[in-house]
Amino acid sequence: MSNYRVKPLRFMTEMKEKKVKAFIGPDESCTTEALLASAWNIPMISFKCSDSIVSNKSTFHTFARTLAPASKVSKSVISLLNAFDWKKFAIVVSSKPIWGSDVASAIQDLAESRNFSITHFKYISDYIPIKKTLTQIENIIEETYATTRIYVFIGEHIAMVDFVRCLQNRKLLERGEYIVITVDDQIYNANHRVNIMERNYLDPYIRKDKSKSLDKISLRSVIRISMTYPQNPHISDIFTKIKEYARKSPFLVPYHQRVFENISVPVYGLHLYDSVMIYARAITEVLELGGDINDGSLVMSHIFNRSYHSILGFDVFIDSSGDAEGNYTVISLQTDANAAATENSLSKMNMLPVGYFVYNKYSIIPEFRYIKNGRAIQWLNGRPPLAEPTCGFYGELCPKKKLDWRYLVTALLFAFVLIVALALLLKHYRYEQTLAGLLWKVDMKEVTVINLGEYNNPSHKNIIQIRRQSILVVGEPNKRSFTNIALFRGNIVAMKKIHKKNVDMTRSIRKELKLMRDVRHENINNFIGASIDHGSVIIFTTYCARGSLEDVLANEDLHLDHMFISSLVSDILKGLIYLHDSEIISHGNLRSSNCLIDSRWVCQISDFGLHELKAAQDEPNKAELEIKRALCRAPELLRDSNRLARGSQKGDIYSFGLLLYEMIGRKGPWGETAYTNEQIIEFVKSPDLLQHGVFRPALTQLDIPNYIRQCLRLCWDEDAELRPDIRLVRMHLKELQAGLKPNIFDNMLAIMEKYAYNLEGLVQERTNLLYEEKKKTDMLLYQMLPKTVAELLKRGDPVKAECFDCVTILFSDIVGFTEICTKSTPFQVVEILNDLYTCCDSIISNYDVYKVETIGDAYMVVSGLPLPNGNRHAGEIASLALHLLETAGNLKIRHKPTETMQFRIGIHSGPCAAGVVGQKMPRYCLFGDTVNTAARMESTGEAMKIHISEATYKLLEEVAGYCCVERGLTSVKGKGDMRTYWLTKRLQPEMRAIIFNDWAPDLISTMDASSACCWQSRDSCKCAIKSLYSRRSDDNLSAALEHQKYSNQHRETGQINCNQLCVCRLSGSPSLINRSPRSAPSITFRL
Repeated sequence: MSNYRVKPLRFMTEMKEKKVKAFIGPDESCTTEALLASAWNIPMISFKCSDSIVSNKSTFHTFARTLAPASKVSKSVISLLNAFDWKKFAIVVSSKPIWGSDVASAIQDLAESRNFSITHFKYISDYIPIKKTLTQIENIIEETYATTRIYVFIGEHIAMVDFVRCLQNRKLLERGEYIVITVDDQIYNANHRVNIMERNYLDPYIRKDKSKSLDKISLRSVIRISMTYPQNPHISDIFTKIKEYARKSPFLVPYHQRVFENISVPVYGLHLYDSVMIYARAITEVLELGGDINDGSLVMSHIFNRSYHSILGFDVFIDSSGDAEGNYTVISLQTDANAAATENSLSKMNMLPVGYFVYNKYSIIPEFRYIKNGRAIQWLNGRPPLAEPTCGFYGELCPKKKLDWRYLVTALLFAFVLIVALALLLKHYRYEQTLAGLLWKVDMKEVTVINLGEYNNPSHKNIIQIRRQSILVVGEPNKRSFTNIALFRGNIVAMKKIHKKNVDMTRSIRKELKLMRDVRHENINNFIGASIDHGSVIIFTTYCARGSLEDVLANEDLHLDHMFISSLVSDILKGLIYLHDSEIISHGNLRSSNCLIDSRWVCQISDFGLHELKAAQDEPNKAELEIKRALCRAPELLRDSNRLARGSQKGDIYSFGLLLYEMIGRKGPWGETAYTNEQIIEFVKSPDLLQHGVFRPALTQLDIPNYIRQCLRLCWDEDAELRPDIRLVRMHLKELQAGLKPNIFDNMLAIMEKYAYNLEGLVQERTNLLYEEKKKTDMLLYQMLPKTVAELLKRGDPVKAECFDCVTILFSDIVGFTEICTKSTPFQVVEILNDLYTCCDSIISNYDVYKVETIGDAYMVVSGLPLPNGNRHAGEIASLALHLLETAGNLKIRHKPTETMQFRIGIHSGPCAAGVVGQKMPRYCLFGDTVNTAARMESTGEAMKIHISEATYKLLEEVAGYCCVERGLTSVKGKGDMRTYWLTKRLQPEMRAIIFNDWAPDLISTMDASSACCWQSRDSCKCAIKSLYSRRSDDNLSAALEHQKYSNQHRETGQINCNQLCVCRLSGSPSLINRSPRSAPSITFRL
């Protein structure tokens, strides 16, 4: 044995004699030392020994090491191969370094135990970077590349570079089909990156040769397995301390500053630290358990199969053989986020760590994991290469066989499936084309809205509501049905607006519209199309002239006999059967208002489908509509808050039962009941609210056969599953249709004959009612507009604006009305104005004047239009003003009995224009400066006084009979100073008699009995003239009889009863001819 081997043994013997408890070391080879330590039963923990034989624990039972033997990397290699399913690979190993053969043998043994296949095992002997050696590498590649895709290369870095360059020269790495896994014994330092593409990156004395460097695109096919760089964040401080302690005892390394500053601390120094620490941990545990630290086997039992946290910064596992498993990192060419920005993507790529290995004591092979989820290996062709092509290296896995009948059958089946698929695809394509073709779309340019009610109004050319053209709608106004109709392509259609501002035409909505277009049946209201233009959605359907079934049942004048009901029930059943068999599936909102009747008395079901299009509508009176819908909804649907909009077929059966009940009883779907609609809905929804259980319409109100009664009970069953389907319902009602003729046309004619017979009497009755209503309408119209204007509007003639040379206008208002309003409630203000206007309206009806309008407390009256009355208009307005002033003084405020209304009146005479404004609510309006001046007279006046302009004053002088007092100059807005007057009173009767013959405008051409009596007794009246009062000019009573009556009552006393108002009608003036009786005022005496 050489002195080199004996000397360490001598040192160990000396140490043993000094009672040494453990050996830390030695370096390099350690087989003999480990055997001696085992013989002495003394622990030995090495930090650099790489001998493989010492892993045999039957001999070296007290030996362990913190440096992983070279063979340990084999587990990481196999783990990486297994991670990417590379079960076939070739091993190329160089004779240098010396551990290469051990690693290659370990990989081979482990691969065979794992059923991996090694296609080639090649050696590169005595590698020297010369041409001869490169030829040896080229020969290896030539022999292996055809049957290999995965190479595991074990050797020096310079040899690896030349190996990869040879693959590159053969253009085997361009498509990413080959991969080279190289095992490196050097630690990868992420903080000190070097260009490993260079052959000389580890040896600065080798001359650089760029022609012998690798391209980065080739390097993307290289994966390196290297020892993991220390992860301890304080590793720099640790290296500094190691250098400091190396100069001290017992190491005493010669110190040379230059050398110490530039040299790196080898990793073995860190393994030495770990060796000491794990021994210290082991003896601590032995002492804590009361063991003997001199027992080497006992101490080593606390080291084997244990993990420790290395000073390197990660956990290390020591197996049962005492070998540290080691910690390895997988490195590949990756895009470096810290690289300098450049347009060339390859220049941004560097060799970066991408994965690591996790050991488990339950598994021999560690698990490969990526370091980051976002940093997987960037393969050249986007995926890992295959260990073997799909069809094998020579295509042997995809052999060509002779054609047999099985292939022929398979081909035929495939052709058949292909044809069916193409047919379905073509059908689907046509279906999609139909959806995209918008066959359902209606262009509003083709639609002409029919406006029968307001055809003269050009501003109502859009959707308008009209009554259906049927006698069935005659009845109470709140029971009349309305719809919107239009002319589309020569046919009358019904329009229904969907109350949605915007509609997104999704595929499902288009499918609904197409389905509605495809639904066609004589008892289904046909869908024509829809318009989605101009920000609104309008549905067009077939127009049914006779309205809905609800209209028919509500018309008490129409007699519905057995044939009528049977025919309608039959039509509804046919329509429901069609709906339930179609893709519509169910109606969901079946009720009498959704069953329409056309001109041939055929019933059609409407308002179904298009649920998604109608969803989320903002309907007017939505709450009321929802109550009506809920009245006919099945109880299970009422309870289900997530029910489908289309309801269910069983729900339709329940609704049909209510509809049948309504058709027979004609008192609504629930008949005569004391409950409100809301209560009915709650009772149906919650049967436990009633003591007698479920709530249904009372069958005792109907005189019906037992089969109908039984059918209704079945349709109303609380359990939806027990209700019959629609065909079974038709079987139950088969007897109801017994009287119907098999020919539909015959049934229609029979119904039409009965309807015509009933119609004759109905028309005469309605004609008489129409005449009476016309009289009432005319009377109301004459109160709203002048009679001449109203007659023109009734005839449809245009009312032209007309200018009048001179009229007299009166404005009045209540003084302090604003203050009254602030101290009164709104209802009290309404009462005040109602009392005022009622009083004023009763007064003006006695004068030849026209009430123009009222605005708040303002009151506007005119005389002299629309029929001119000469100069009498000033007298008419003056008399009216005096009368109003007197009456207002006696008018009390209801809620303030101590207060009376204070009137302020202004009058002006002059020219003005008048005409009708508006068509929806026409108004007869006045325009001109005269109107403004009259308003200024009122606003500048005083309480309980009549303020008149100079123009009116002059007209009253011509008429005579009125007393006026000059006010003086009054500042009028927009006019400046105007001379105005106060109208104070009428002249006394004696003074009036002087000018009586000339004062014709205040007289009348006829005299009734009461007027004559009053005239004959006028001398006995002691009171002054107070106001003018109206007389009836169209009395049918005989003037003589009336005169006799008054004579008998009053002549005996010679006095007129002072509690009466005596109406004097005078005649005899030639100027009274052709005067309107309405315009004739009377002289009223208060006696």
